[in-house]
Amino acid sequence: MFYNTSCSEGDFNMKKRNLILLSMVCILSLCLFTSLLVYAFQLQAKKDLRNSSTQQENLENTDELNPENQTPDDSTATPTPVAAPNSAVSDEVPTSSDSTDSAENTEANSLSSTSDDSENNPVATSEPDTSYNVVYAELPASSDTVSDTIVLGFAGDVNLDEDSYPAAKYDAEDKDINGCFSDEILEEMNTVDIMMLNNEFAYSIRGTEEQDKSYTFRADPSRVEILQKMGVDIVSLANNHALDFGPDALIDTFDTLDSSGIEYVGAGNNLDRAKAPIYYEVGDKTIAIVAASRVVFAMDWYASEDGLGMIGTYDPTLILESIREAEANSDFVVIYVHWGVERNNYPEDFQRTMATQYIDAGADAVIGCHPHVMQGLEFYKGKPIAYSLGNFWFNKSTKESGMIKLYLDSDDSVRIQLLPAMNKDTFTFLLTDVAEKKNYYNFIEELSYNASIDENGFITEVE
Repeated sequence: MFYNTSCSEGDFNMKKRNLILLSMVCILSLCLFTSLLVYAFQLQAKKDLRNSSTQQENLENTDELNPENQTPDDSTATPTPVAAPNSAVSDEVPTSSDSTDSAENTEANSLSSTSDDSENNPVATSEPDTSYNVVYAELPASSDTVSDTIVLGFAGDVNLDEDSYPAAKYDAEDKDINGCFSDEILEEMNTVDIMMLNNEFAYSIRGTEEQDKSYTFRADPSRVEILQKMGVDIVSLANNHALDFGPDALIDTFDTLDSSGIEYVGAGNNLDRAKAPIYYEVGDKTIAIVAASRVVFAMDWYASEDGLGMIGTYDPTLILESIREAEANSDFVVIYVHWGVERNNYPEDFQRTMATQYIDAGADAVIGCHPHVMQGLEFYKGKPIAYSLGNFWFNKSTKESGMIKLYLDSDDSVRIQLLPAMNKDTFTFLLTDVAEKKNYYNFIEELSYNASIDENGFITEVE
């Protein structure tokens, strides 16, 4: 009996020790697992922080806008082959690859139409032409004299979307345009005979937002006063954002620009209007301007015989017709084209090929935009090509910008000048320091093909 009792107590004590040991192992395992779990969460948190910082930096420097609540843009996707509408068979067509926001419904067009530069803004009157219902625009009678030299001004992409940095900057400056642009560049814009840029958004407070786009842009119609203060006479609507909020918003854009005395090209209520040149009679010369886009979001963005939209140039057939018509009815033809690859300082082969096609059809100058960075210059048959003028007022990043001036002299010669502009923290200004200007022009020369730029920005062809 005594022996059996001792064994039972020994077994019990051993079991007790084993149970305690097992409990300790379980507790240690749990602590180790918890430590590993905490460590993993810390690693993920650090990774998320790095990703967040990188994403914020990309958003602030992106060339497609900046609002904090946007996803990355994919508008540079390569188009897939298909036939383009209302044209010869195209070897390329757009894919759904760009922008997105939310839709609202209300009435549009509450405009402030006052302008400090009314003497420089052309007043347009519509007159039918043989094929295009062309809009003719004249300088107002209040312009006392016209210089022997006609000066045309061109800048790049502008975005006044309500969530954009430019809109926020303008509001923060109490709607003082001098807080957004330097005095020097404002004077340049307001003193040229015709000033043009790319209007990369819709003026509207209604419409249905495209759902498959990373970025969609829409501004209250009252924002058009900004263009008026900038001295803008005409804009291109042939781009990958004019129809971000559908037909209603594009109609509001037409109405807003019409009400403000600002002309538009590249889009219209039908195909005839979309491809129609705008004619300006300045002095004894007639200037024609056309526009087209090689970045079109969807097939239903193209204008049709009875439907609104824009003119494309994946297949340039239609825009070449417009250029030929313009050349037959004017002394000088400019095509303003939306093309290229974003953030690429060098033009694609198709840009260089199409530029020669435009000039062969009768264009006297080719002005480009869309890459959101500056691209180089080239001459073809003595005619200037500016492949991209970059962002003019688009986001808060620090980048080179530029303004092209074309001087049409009385002896029919043409001089081209590039004004060295910069974007910095949502402020666009001209470079005035001699060393900074030299560095800027050296940079543009390196991007160019057969162009030389002197210290004043005048560009000549290099044989």
